Amino acid sequence: MHGNAARTVLSGIAAIERGSASPMGIAIQGQRGAGKTHLLGWVREQAQRRHGYFFLVTLHDGVDFWSSTLHCVLDGLTRVTETSDSQLKVLLRRLAAELGFAASQQDLIAGEMRISPDNLAIFVSAFRSRWPELGADCYDTVRALVLRASRDIQAQDVGYAYLQGREETDPGERIGWGIQHRDRKPPQWLIGDLFRLLALTGPSVVAVDQIDALVARYGGSLVYQNEDSPGVRDDRQLDLVANGLMDLREVASRTLCVVACLPQSWHLIKNSAVNTAADRFRNVVQLRLIPSPTVGAELIARRLAVPFAEVGFTPPYPTWPVRPAAFADAVEFTPRGLIQRVDEHIGACLDRGVVTELERLDDEAPVPSTVDVADAAAADGTAASLAMLDQRFADLRKQADVSAALAAGTEDAAMPRLISAGLTAWIEERGADSSVYSQNGLPHGTSTLHGRLRRTLDEELEDEIHWGFRAIAHPHARAALVRLQAAGGFAGLRAGGTRRRLFILRNVEWSHGPKTRAALRELSESGGRTLTVDEDDLAVFEALDRMRAERDPHLPMWLATRQPASGTRLLTEALADAAAEPARVAEPARVAEPARVPEPTDGVEPRDPASIALGRDAESGTPVTVPLEAFRKHTAIFAGSGSGKTVLIRRLVEECALHGVSSIVLDPNNDLARLGDAWPEPPAQWGPGDAQRAAGYLAATDVVVWTPRRTAGRPLSFQPLPDFASVRDDPDELAAAIDAAVGTLAPKAKVDGNTVKAERGQAVLREALAHFVRHGSGGLDAFVDFLADLPEGVSALSSAGRLALDLSQTLTAAMVNDPLFGGAGTPVDPGVLLTAPPGKRARISVISFIGLPSDEQRQSFTNQLQMALFSWIKRHPAGDRPLGGLFVMDEAQTLAPSGPMTACTRSTIALASQARKYGLGLVFATQAPKALHNRIPGNAATQLFGFLNSPAQISAAKEMALAKGSTVPDISRLRTGEFYLAAEGAQFRKLRSPLCLSYHPSSPLSTEEVLHRASAA
Repeated sequence: MHGNAARTVLSGIAAIERGSASPMGIAIQGQRGAGKTHLLGWVREQAQRRHGYFFLVTLHDGVDFWSSTLHCVLDGLTRVTETSDSQLKVLLRRLAAELGFAASQQDLIAGEMRISPDNLAIFVSAFRSRWPELGADCYDTVRALVLRASRDIQAQDVGYAYLQGREETDPGERIGWGIQHRDRKPPQWLIGDLFRLLALTGPSVVAVDQIDALVARYGGSLVYQNEDSPGVRDDRQLDLVANGLMDLREVASRTLCVVACLPQSWHLIKNSAVNTAADRFRNVVQLRLIPSPTVGAELIARRLAVPFAEVGFTPPYPTWPVRPAAFADAVEFTPRGLIQRVDEHIGACLDRGVVTELERLDDEAPVPSTVDVADAAAADGTAASLAMLDQRFADLRKQADVSAALAAGTEDAAMPRLISAGLTAWIEERGADSSVYSQNGLPHGTSTLHGRLRRTLDEELEDEIHWGFRAIAHPHARAALVRLQAAGGFAGLRAGGTRRRLFILRNVEWSHGPKTRAALRELSESGGRTLTVDEDDLAVFEALDRMRAERDPHLPMWLATRQPASGTRLLTEALADAAAEPARVAEPARVAEPARVPEPTDGVEPRDPASIALGRDAESGTPVTVPLEAFRKHTAIFAGSGSGKTVLIRRLVEECALHGVSSIVLDPNNDLARLGDAWPEPPAQWGPGDAQRAAGYLAATDVVVWTPRRTAGRPLSFQPLPDFASVRDDPDELAAAIDAAVGTLAPKAKVDGNTVKAERGQAVLREALAHFVRHGSGGLDAFVDFLADLPEGVSALSSAGRLALDLSQTLTAAMVNDPLFGGAGTPVDPGVLLTAPPGKRARISVISFIGLPSDEQRQSFTNQLQMALFSWIKRHPAGDRPLGGLFVMDEAQTLAPSGPMTACTRSTIALASQARKYGLGLVFATQAPKALHNRIPGNAATQLFGFLNSPAQISAAKEMALAKGSTVPDISRLRTGEFYLAAEGAQFRKLRSPLCLSYHPSSPLSTEEVLHRASAA
């Protein structure tokens, strides 16, 4: 298909075989879908058939060029060749053969038998005798390679840690194998060693692929600001990439360097970076469209031959169901485009249940079916088939033995298959959105990662977000640490990055040693997490893998309706922020229908009942609106001091109120408690109609200021005992209320564990509460007194009196330590906070933090509030309303930071990933995007970027903006009130936000002023 490119590559390999130490590199250019990646697969085959080696390098950024390259080379050494041996084993066998070792000794060096330090010393001695200069320079690397191939897991870890450039994990672990260096080695130094050793036995090809997104990020529209000269373009990152490509040719002996990229990417490297980088790649090859109808037909015939053979089907002709005459138009397609067109036709045939032959490739592509899968199942009578699959799934789950995936010695062989099965099903369950997801193929040999999910952000640039998975079951600290560090490097994690995620699956406690703690801290700061994995989840993946092998034709419909992979705890937690649009799910059950928003007695109607105006376009002056329903998918505002962030938050809350949407607003800085204050006089910055909107907003909105722990204002408290009197006559409701109260009290009473004492304590708590409800009265204080003197016969346990006294003392201590627990004030009830009184359109509940001075107190309060809010919204979903309510968190980085977990991190993430289903919108505002947990922006479909002046925060904001498809190049030069808006389904726009409708002077309220407003309400 690409004959010129193929001949150029083969000539480069031949040049190495003739003795060229560093042949000129090759830049293979081609548009998206032209077959660059496919060509590299062919290059791999050709290199290995010529007794050479092939390494595919994917870069993550310019700074980490050499680290990324080293990780990819080490991973490439584990890749299996056509001989069924890894490239590493092939290398070691060839070296041993060159040294005259017998076949059995070659097997020993290649890791087929357990090697001893003495065996290794003999091999290295022979190596140094044969190649004295190289042996003197690379003897440690030779030893490490042999250990990496060893059957001894501990020896593998010693060798692998050295090859990664890591320090010794345990002092003295290397010297026993003759390795002299204990400290870290630069990646560039190790790469040089590796390719000098590979060069002894054959040529190598290093292919750099998927570089376009990286080049565009650093050399295209994204401009990094030079700290010394603000506003001046700084190409340092692109220079690092280009210099790396240039130096790689010099460092890697007898190696052909191939770069596959878009033409515009090569143009940037050649013209925007160091010129000598392009000079090293003179043989530029352009990949173009399919050259002829015959080649197009052959491409499709080969693609269809594999599935036809698997099911034993002989087609009427090789390209069936695409007529041979249709390929006359193939020359208008790229290879990928042709494959996609044929896949569309086959998919349409499957949708209709009838196979038709495609006569012309340029016929209008079929529109995908939009029939609801549940309706389709009922319509074509497949309900019985789905029921059979339900039973088959249940049977296979029971039969599944997944113990090998959780064992240190077998996880590399067993876990990748299960993760792949789970991710494959998860992708199919995404329905129409599945096309943007893919995953890596199954790894071969010892795998650095056990699975990787990819989501395409920009198909043209092949720009992606990755979610990696790696199980580490080994109990030994050194072995676990080596695997942890390798996984982080290969996954492409870096501090502050948002494009690469990694989940380490481990059920064994980590070592408490300083090196492991440091590695775990680095993992967390770089977008990684440790998760436990349930055998039940793995049994689901095992069952799905078996069912896919059985090829039931109704399996896709079963996956779409049942969504078994999406329901596993592992993928629910790991991929909560991965879905572009969640697959269609059943409407949540409604326990109680919320009261409808009352009609206002005064005020103005919203300009557009379906959208909210956030400002005007900075260039055209046209209104910039966002659909009200879009706020269900949450909003993130990244802007610093002086940006106008507070004004933007206020106007957003005010506009929602005009639409009848109530809000809960957390106020950490006393600048949101004036949401109910009118301007003394109309400000000059108001736009047309704002005066009328302000009057309508103030007349129809009930603004209430709450002050937890400040009784002089309007205190809030968490009352664990519900209103039992209202349900006393309904046995079912009463039982549910008692269960809920026990669930709330048990953690405070320290009886929520699985110990015998906890079980008995819960039993006494439940019996005492049931008796108290039926025969007593009062709140938590009365119940604690009741426990302190528990009457005879209340509990069946003989030790009930002593246990009840302990419960009483523990609950009393909890009330002392946490005044919000059962204390004075209005009980926290989201229904009260979000329900407008008669005659008002909406309520805004501003929760002031003046009574919660420390971050820990604020985090604890927010955690309890969020749990109550989540429980309430599930019982009272928005239904057919576009937005049921708004929850605003200013200074969100203090509640869900990127560093250590706080008391409310988990509840914040849970609310962010689940609340949209029930119609609750969240607004996260921060002036420190780098400090915000990376799961937050991933769950915010609408993002606004304002002025920032800290280089670290600017970099983090640009990274987040790039994930949404743009660059915010002048974020450090934005004026007050200027923001970039990234809304779902729309291009980035710069806007000017309007002034808020309520009074907002330059200084925040004092504590006394907040209390006055709260008490007046």
